[in-house]
Amino acid sequence: MIYVTKENTRFKAVRSGGPGGQNVNKRATKIQIWVKVTDLPISDENKKLLMEKLSNHINKNGELEIFSEEERSQEQNHERALERMNEIIEDGLKVSEPRIPTEVPEGIEEKFREIRKLHSLKKKHRHEAKNPETKEHIK
Repeated sequence: MIYVTKENTRFKAVRSGGPGGQNVNKRATKIQIWVKVTDLPISDENKKLLMEKLSNHINKNGELEIFSEEERSQEQNHERALERMNEIIEDGLKVSEPRIPTEVPEGIEEKFREIRKLHSLKKKHRHEAKNPETKEHIK
């Protein structure tokens, strides 16, 4: 679903870093896009959910902020930023099902105890090999 379009966003073009040769030094190809979460065409509950889940992308003005600098042209970066913003909003609106905790099978617990016992014996034998006078005879 499309939540954000060019019309309901504020954007700014700035100089981009990275590859592009001399093009990087001459053209502002990086795009920053902002959209107010309160202006999105979703319910108030979903707006609150977005504010919680996407708090690291939302500035102090309540705007969702995304940037794109992957492409060498401003237009392609603008499209990419809009796509990415819509994907982030869609992912933020997904409600995950609560995890139902399960019990550890008894066979697994027994196997774990056996592994720990073998590990302990291995360490004990190493200690005895280093200090032969502390070695006791096992009958």
